[in-house]
Amino acid sequence: MYSKNGPQTLGAYAANYNLLRDVKPETVRQYQITARLYERWAGGPARLDELDEASVSAWLRDYAGSGVEPDTVRSKKVGLLALWRAAADDGLCDPPSRRVRSVKVPWKPPTCWDFNEVAQLLDTCRGLKRWHRTGMRRSQWFDLAIRVAWDTGLRQGDQWALPVTMVRPDGTIALSQSKTGRPVVCQLSPSTLEAVRISLEVAPRELLTPWMASHETFDDQFKRLVRAAGIRPGTWKWVRRASATDVEIQSGGSACAHLGHVPGSRVAERNYIDPAQMRRVAATPRDLVIAAFQSRGGGGGG
Repeated sequence: MYSKNGPQTLGAYAANYNLLRDVKPETVRQYQITARLYERWAGGPARLDELDEASVSAWLRDYAGSGVEPDTVRSKKVGLLALWRAAADDGLCDPPSRRVRSVKVPWKPPTCWDFNEVAQLLDTCRGLKRWHRTGMRRSQWFDLAIRVAWDTGLRQGDQWALPVTMVRPDGTIALSQSKTGRPVVCQLSPSTLEAVRISLEVAPRELLTPWMASHETFDDQFKRLVRAAGIRPGTWKWVRRASATDVEIQSGGSACAHLGHVPGSRVAERNYIDPAQMRRVAATPRDLVIAAFQSRGGGGGG
């Protein structure tokens, strides 16, 4: 017997998922994207009590055939099954009982920017116009955000939510990662600490590098910054990968701890460290001081 009180369609259930469970906003957003993709394929709202393994498998087959990356197909499969099982737990439908189409994901070596490309990205920040909602210029905000990401290797969500009070005077940051719950200790470089100090004079705030607009807006603005820098096309995750790769080059075997992975895990090796860079000699310092933001003199139009 199904409940008559809850959402009856996949899209409605995804839209209200955060009302039913305590999950991160990004998780809900991804579930909503998955529901929209499935219902677009189905030609309209998909009733929860009509979900079946054959239809989900057919959707995954067609979605994979549209040219998207295997990793993306797998993540959408995981998301839809999570919604389906949660809806079943809430008495809105039966749980999946048979196998759903598997998604093979061939391993591809991670790719990321090197030290010089990240420095070029920082240098390009100086030309950004307008203001960020914190009260900083966009040029200063992006400069600081890239520095913090490079120094810490934090995931985007953890960085955006990082309180200023968690940065100790010596630049040490200790926190529990939202995705894994594992503790990680980070270290800001002297130039990043100086950038933090100057930015707080300009824009006192509770969070170090908060982003108040949508993910789509950030992705669009960052893509434009990358294009203006004239470096290889990449996403924000490339900064995290670049940070891990540089740490591995500089100290050998430390990327796992730097990213907060389980000791002995191969996640960093398989997903973050760019093997094409591992022959590079550690001739450059970790500190991105070569492109320091001169906030006292401006650094971008308003």
